[in-house]
This record gives sequence, structure tokens and C-alpha cells, in this order.
Amino acid sequence: MNDQPQSPGPRPKAADAKAQHAWLCRAINWHNHLYYSKAEPEISDADYDRLMRDLEALEAEHPELQTPDSPTRQVGAGVRDDLAKVEHRVPMLSIENAMNEEEARAWLKRLSDDIGDVELICEPKYDGLSCELVYEDGKLKVASTRGDGKIGEDVTPNVKTIKSVPVKLKGKFPNRLEIRGEVYIEKKAFAELNERLEQEGAKTYVNPRNTASGSLRQLDARKSAARPLSAVWYQVANPEDAKLKSQAEAIDAMRAWGFVTSKDLLEGSPLQVKTLHGEQAVLELFRTFHTRRHGLPFEIDGMVVKVNDFAQQAELGVRSKSPRYLLAMKFPPEEKETVCERIEVQVGRTGAITPVAVMTPVMVGGVTVTHASLHNADEIERLGIRPGDTVMVHRAGDVIPQVLRVVKSAGGKPFHFPKACPRCGSELVKLDDEVVIRCPNHLGCPAQVLGAIVHFTARTAMNIEGLAEKNVQQLLEAGLVKDPADLFELHGKREQMLELERWGEKKIDNLLAEIEKAKSPTLARFIYGLGIRNVGETVAGLIANEVGSIDGLLAATEEQLNEIEGIGPIIAQSVITFLHDEHNRRLIERLQKHVTPQAVKKLAAGEGKFAGMTFVFTGALTKFTRDDAELMVRERGGKASSSVSKNTSYVVAGEKAGSKLKKASELGVKVISEDDFAAML
Repeated sequence: MNDQPQSPGPRPKAADAKAQHAWLCRAINWHNHLYYSKAEPEISDADYDRLMRDLEALEAEHPELQTPDSPTRQVGAGVRDDLAKVEHRVPMLSIENAMNEEEARAWLKRLSDDIGDVELICEPKYDGLSCELVYEDGKLKVASTRGDGKIGEDVTPNVKTIKSVPVKLKGKFPNRLEIRGEVYIEKKAFAELNERLEQEGAKTYVNPRNTASGSLRQLDARKSAARPLSAVWYQVANPEDAKLKSQAEAIDAMRAWGFVTSKDLLEGSPLQVKTLHGEQAVLELFRTFHTRRHGLPFEIDGMVVKVNDFAQQAELGVRSKSPRYLLAMKFPPEEKETVCERIEVQVGRTGAITPVAVMTPVMVGGVTVTHASLHNADEIERLGIRPGDTVMVHRAGDVIPQVLRVVKSAGGKPFHFPKACPRCGSELVKLDDEVVIRCPNHLGCPAQVLGAIVHFTARTAMNIEGLAEKNVQQLLEAGLVKDPADLFELHGKREQMLELERWGEKKIDNLLAEIEKAKSPTLARFIYGLGIRNVGETVAGLIANEVGSIDGLLAATEEQLNEIEGIGPIIAQSVITFLHDEHNRRLIERLQKHVTPQAVKKLAAGEGKFAGMTFVFTGALTKFTRDDAELMVRERGGKASSSVSKNTSYVVAGEKAGSKLKKASELGVKVISEDDFAAML
């Protein structure tokens, strides 16, 4: 069964509480997966917080709907299967959020009612990736991400590349020390990284937080070392072993041991780590953090308020997913007024026509905003926006420009979608079951051709570095490529490429080397790279396991695809429609001349050496990649699972295996080494 989170689909009507609850759970799990596991969020933090608040309110009104696996009772999200796992001795819980001062006052009042006047300590809320370091006898033993709060990912080699992380502690320290903090990228370093990537022709990043997350969770530590990662540390998870009595003492102790803390980062700044008492003092400091944050060299998205005394923290205790002694006061999204000068339309990879508000430039959150997506006709109608209107805009999650509302109407003419595609002149169409208006000319529309090639080369598809959108645009305009298959024929067009602006020998050599490396992808990556509508990475994997090869894909029937668990009739029909298109068939045939995806051998039921067996791989493998090992199991008629159960035949344990070993022991499942598995092959 496919246990990966799935895109939630359309939101049901509000009147159906059960359907609303199911949809909200699916949506939050999906966005958790994108945010934590893939570092590729689709929505802003503010939009995510609204979904969580909707779910909390619904469960408060209908407590019978809440289940043990509800997102309101979970921390973070799942962990990557291809990284070894680490069990946190002390769970890494979430932090309760206050989205405005009213909510902060309510939390402070509850705290006062529970424990009276209490000393609080306030620090910045860093916008990075949570991390834990474990030291034994003063030496760094393991570094891990938060993961789901109980199990994290082993990122020890990657963390060791961060210069500010001490491999050996200074001064006096306990035998075991557990330190927690945040890995991040400074604003200037992020801008310089993107500038360098752009010059090299590589894909650039959206924001520092996602870049830090993706960089820290690389399988190859050399890739982490190439990213300008920094770290700050703010918690001792086992203060009793260090005989610490307060957070203030913990900060000073961490500094003495060699860690960078908030005190170090804020030194010389108007903002400081402070201990204080009372609601008014907290709110005043929060306002100072809010107004002064843009002067900091790193991103923060709020202020964290903690009870300073550890004994009082223990007295207050924790909820299912967050401590009672800790609050994150989130900054409200900055809002500014500006004028919508006009509404233009953009053409996406699938032909979707997206309206965009072009606005009088306005500074929002330290960034000049000139454009904001209006998504579709329904959103334009909801906002009631027209050219000339004064609008309120903000950067959702301090990243994505968004029109919040119309402040003042100018009485201009309503916007009407064009009848023809602005890029190719084709007549636009709208299907009955979609809100999106599309350009049907997927072969000749320049915007769609550009989008198809950019998608094909993406990291999660064919993974060809050096083909950022600007570079693909140059190749298209020069007539050097017209579809993805042309990329594999660029080696014969070196002289023409040298004539392009900002294309030198090194850039071309790097690109051609990347294209060469991409000639043997997994079948799942190849299928995903084709850009079939409704086929994401997970679905591409399901299809690959069923069809086994490109020839198997071309011969697939709608009935066959419908029988795959996790694929419904809409996806099956979308795949068949794509495969029956003559142009798409020719494209795949041309690609087959250059690309040889790794076949997935499909056996009849009961066939193969591993028929009836289920394998689970855990820890860091040295002889195979995780994907290769699982592929070899499937090729021999077995199943490869990501979780241990009573039906598991073997757990193959690599280096630094985590909680799956414990689960295997509890269930009596046989554990074998990587050498044992190789011998079985």
C-alpha cells in the first residue's frame, strides 16, 4: 500500500464536518511532507497555520472526530527513508504559536494562573531547520534532525561541515550532553549563493529556510559543505546532567562549551536576550523584535518566550505535542498598500493561464514587491479586484507576495481573460471540471515548451544541474533545443553554445557532464520528468513498479493502471491520453536513443528468489543505495517496505541503524547485515 501523503484535492463544503476533518488531515499531512521531507512547501507558513487552526477548532467542536494520528497530536513529519534514523532520548516537541498579541496575552494569563509571577527569558525564533547534537565524553557522536519528534534523520557528516559546530567541547562538561538548535543560512550568504548558482546556470533557491533544510539533509556531505550553513544553539535537553537550573545558565554554559548562542548572534545589536517579568515587558520586547528584525543578518519569524527556571518548567509539564512553558510569538505578515496597475496573464507548463497583478513597486518586509499571483478567475471574483484599485498586499510567510483585499476601488473596467493565448495565439479552452483556463497548444506554445524542459531537468526528475530557466530560455531562443530530447544532442552544438551571452567553456563542460550523468535515471524519475498531468513523484513510482520499463509504459492500458493501488481513474486516463498523443510517443522514442532508465523487473505472482518475502532497509548502506537495494528485492519477486511489521521477513541493518532495529527485536524479525543481503543476492 502507498503510505506517502497525497495531495488533498478540493476542499469539501463546510457543512460536512466529517469530510472537512478528513480533508484538513490530508492537507496538513501533505504540506508537512512537502515542508519537512522535501523542503519544497507549496503554501506559506501563515496559510499552514490557518489550516491547523481550522482543524483544532473543528476537533474542539466535534471531539469524536479526533484520532490518535490527527495532525493536532503529531510533531513535524516523517523522515527520509534514505537517511539513517536516530531516536531522540527526549522528544523534540513543537512550540505553541501565538499569532497575535491577544493570543500571547491569553497564554501569559494562563501561565500566571498556574504558577504566579514567573521569570521569563526571550530569544529570537529562528527560521531554519531544528537539529540535535549528542556529545559523549566531550566529542560529537551524532547529529540529527527533529523528524517526527521521536525519530530524526542522521545528518552527522553534514553537520560536521558547519564551522561553528564544535566537534570537541571546551571546559567542563557532563559525560553525555544533548544540545538543540537551528541550522540556517544568513541573508547575504543566501543572496550570494543564488547569484553564483545563476552564473553557473544552476537552479536557484526560493528562500533561506528551505535551502538550509535541503542542504543539511543531503546524502553526500560534500554537497552540504558547499552550502553556507550556519547554526545557533538554544537548548540543553538534559540540563540535570550538567547541573543547570535555568535557561539563562544553559545559555552561558553552551557558550563556555564552544557553541554559538543567541547572545553571540545579537551582540552589538539593539536586540538582546533578556530575562523579564510580566505581560507588558514581554509585549514591548516583542514589538522591538518585530520592528528591528530586518536589520539582523539572518531571518527570524518571531520571538520565543520561555519560563526561565527548569524546576518550574517541569512543574508545568507538556501537552501531547508542545511544552506548556514555551510560546512562539509569531510576527504578523507585513501588509502594505499599493496600486494594481494592470492584470496580466502567464502561461504555465501545462498550459494553465494564471492572472498576475502588476503593482506599483512597494517595499514589504524588506523586499520590493511588484507582482502577485491572482491564481484564477474565481480568486479575481472573490477579491473583486480591477486595474487601478488600491490593494493591500503582504508576503505570505515573508516569501510569497499575495493580494489580501481591495482597499479602494478605482471603478475601472473588470478584468476579462483573453480569448487567445498571449504567447502563441491559440484559442484558450476551459474544461467543465476545472477552474483553470488553458492553452491547448502544448507543442508550439513557447511558454509550455520552456516549462516542459525545466520540469524534465528538475532535481526530482532527471536532475540535470545547470539548466535554470534563464539558460533554457537562451537555448530555446537560439534554436538549439525545442524539446527535452534535444538536450542530449547538445554535445554537437558546442560552438553555437559558446556564442550565447555568459556561456563559457566551464559552464558548457559542466552542463554536458550533467546531461551525460542523466542518461541512466530510475524509471520513476523518467516517468515523472515527462510531465504527465496529475502524475507526481509518488504516482510515477507506482507506475514504474507496475510497468517495469519504457516499453511497458508505452504498452500500458487504462485498465492496468486503474488496478494499481493509489491510482484512480482520473490519473489512469491522464496517463493514457498522454501516451496516445503522437507527439509524446515520438518524444519518448527519441529519448530512448539517449536515455536508458533502470528497468524494474516485474515477475508473476509467486515468482522469484524473494517471492513472499518483505525486506526493510535501515541505517546507512555502503554497498548499495537504498533505491538500488529495494529495486533488487522487487526484481526478485519480493517486497520492500519502509516500516517493520510482523509480516517483515528481514531487516537489513546498515551503519547507525535506528529505531527499526528495536522494533524488529520486539517483533522477533530477523536482522541481517548488508553483507548477508549481498550473499542472498
